Amino acid sequence: MDLLQALHQYGQSVWLDGFERGWISRGELQRYIEEDGFTGVRLNFQRLQAAITGESYDRDFTTLAQKGISQTARSDYDYLIVRDLQLAADLLKQVHSQTQGYDGYVQIDLPPDRLLDTEAAIASAQNIWQAVGWSNLLLRIPATPLLLPAIEQLIGDRINVNATFVFSPTVYEQVFNRYVRGLERVIQQGEWGSDVVCFVSVSMGCLDAVTSPFVANSESLPIVSHARILYQHYRTLYHSERWRSLPEEAKPLRLVWDCTDILPESAWRCLQQLAFPETRMLLSPSTVELYRGVSLIRNHGVDSEQLGRLVGESREYLLDEQVARLVDAEMARSLTAFRQLLDTIEHKRRR
Repeated sequence: MDLLQALHQYGQSVWLDGFERGWISRGELQRYIEEDGFTGVRLNFQRLQAAITGESYDRDFTTLAQKGISQTARSDYDYLIVRDLQLAADLLKQVHSQTQGYDGYVQIDLPPDRLLDTEAAIASAQNIWQAVGWSNLLLRIPATPLLLPAIEQLIGDRINVNATFVFSPTVYEQVFNRYVRGLERVIQQGEWGSDVVCFVSVSMGCLDAVTSPFVANSESLPIVSHARILYQHYRTLYHSERWRSLPEEAKPLRLVWDCTDILPESAWRCLQQLAFPETRMLLSPSTVELYRGVSLIRNHGVDSEQLGRLVGESREYLLDEQVARLVDAEMARSLTAFRQLLDTIEHKRRR
């Protein structure tokens, strides 16, 4: 049994990071979905920039120029991503339907220059949602204090959200509360439906950057221990009175283990130890290909006594100020990547 087969057997849904137009036109994305069983994909700034630098989008730029609708690098970006998201969402629509909305999502980060103001973030999300027009779109939004109200508003507008930069049970619970309040608003408006979802992404690479300096001599992988704590918190809140007060069709706030920015060896250990039911695993194509033919030996969960010890240990190395600095650094990195993408688009426009 290879990696992907084993993950599916354990009830683990696997999402793929970094698709672009060439994957769609060559049929690669369709094969990943139909033959390998991937149930979600993400469009990211870096891979999109690399593809635009090549020839994957040259026909689009020609079309924009011939029709006279190329105005700015930003408007061209909007055109390109809407087309990509629509094409990918179409390929995943059957998965989305068959899983009753639990899977089959295509996701993208909101433009980072729109994340410095709550209202700007909401407007940006609404614009992308309306332009794409597919219910299996998932918008990635950092779960910062500034943007938590935006998450609640968007859920209330029945726009799917993937809350990112979540590293602690406290922030997970804050997202949970905003998600529930958004769903309650939908109910109050008499528009209830089971189609709106919210996920929480945990960047294993970012988490490793915070925890590893404090346990350099440990044989354990601290990010796995901390992720298990988050999973236990998910289970606790999912069985809470507040959650049970919602209609039975409401979809829980599921965790996504983002293993795209971590060393392959650490990603492999995460795969072995975090393949929990109801969670999702976001993998880079390179990790998938490296371990595709390797059999997965699952390391089962921890008992309550061990979990209590892990919670105590996590407080020693995961401090609020460290997380705040990490979030600031990730926001800055994302903004830099986005600006480089726009520069690349501008270069293509002027050719």
